[in-house]
Amino acid sequence: MAEFLQNDVQVTINSVDLTDHVASVTWTETASELETTAMGDSNVTRIGGLKDGSFSVEFHQDFAASSVYKTLYPLLGNTTTVELTPVSGSLSDSNPKHSAAALVTELPVIDGAVSDLATISVTWPLAGPVTVTTS
Repeated sequence: MAEFLQNDVQVTINSVDLTDHVASVTWTETASELETTAMGDSNVTRIGGLKDGSFSVEFHQDFAASSVYKTLYPLLGNTTTVELTPVSGSLSDSNPKHSAAALVTELPVIDGAVSDLATISVTWPLAGPVTVTTS
């Protein structure tokens, strides 16, 4: 898979596929920076430290059974599995699924003004290692 239209990203939270309610999604992984510069060095040197990350989603809000609110509300304050696949369908080297535990730290119930589409946005920190699956 080379360039692709990002309109088929699969998003699963706590084993519930919420793809049809996702307006946008961001999965970010980082590594802390540890400075290793010592006396006599003429340049700053660094190594990578602990990895971290976050999972951000903008949902079209829905209160129906097995939908956004009913899936996410019981998870508030707990960790849950989040999964993201660039294109729904078969996994491959060019379509890897990323999975991790995330700590559900926030859950807006309503966020908008008169005549707005009902949406909510969440950003949750990853709470453990990321697994990448290609088959």
